[in-house]
Amino acid sequence: MFSTFATLVLSLIATSAVSALVVPRTSAPQGWDTSALEPYDTYHCRYVAIQCQTQHNTQFFSDCCHPLAAGESASALPAQCQMPSGVTCSNGEPESNASPSASSPVAAPAPTTTSTTEAVSTTAPSTGSSDSSLNYGGYATYFYQEGNPGACGTVHSDSDFICAMDQSRYGNSGNTSPLCGQQVQITNQINGNTVVVTIADDCPTCQNSNSIDLSVAAFQALDDLSVGDLPITWKFLN
Repeated sequence: MFSTFATLVLSLIATSAVSALVVPRTSAPQGWDTSALEPYDTYHCRYVAIQCQTQHNTQFFSDCCHPLAAGESASALPAQCQMPSGVTCSNGEPESNASPSASSPVAAPAPTTTSTTEAVSTTAPSTGSSDSSLNYGGYATYFYQEGNPGACGTVHSDSDFICAMDQSRYGNSGNTSPLCGQQVQITNQINGNTVVVTIADDCPTCQNSNSIDLSVAAFQALDDLSVGDLPITWKFLN
């Protein structure tokens, strides 16, 4: 059995697979284990300062861009993982000390991405309507499964139509959420393509509570992977 910490770390490690630009939210997601992991603002600052958002699917991301365990020091990481010279952290954001008259925070784009999976929906693209209310303002991204179990407890393939919900909706990563197994209908606001997916994981770095991380097959039902992320509306179907 995995501990709560192990489950959370597995969930966060799976975010390295997403290919869109992904930056952690500026505040810790619900379920961040402060007793087991480094302070979230420390992680966020290092992530942005060394530009992890541009390094997905690389060895650099694997070596440098995951949260450290509580008590673990970033100084033990490889040289390329260290904070750039002249950059310090202030309120969780990197700042350059190059100019004594002004400090310029390193740009921190919006968040998004996540982990792997649970009960499979093999339902491909779908259209239809429901009386369920629509959720607006979110973005879809995608992630590779790579044999990792999701927060809901099971493993899926990239061809499964599954998704990871934002942490604020999912709840504690160490627990199976009531959302696990529910179906969601997602629509690409740009081209109108629609897909139905099954909730199988949590997304601790999604841009906001209405953003969803999709399996490769589910994202391809909405648009080409080269798009990276796209604006969506969505609703629960059950």
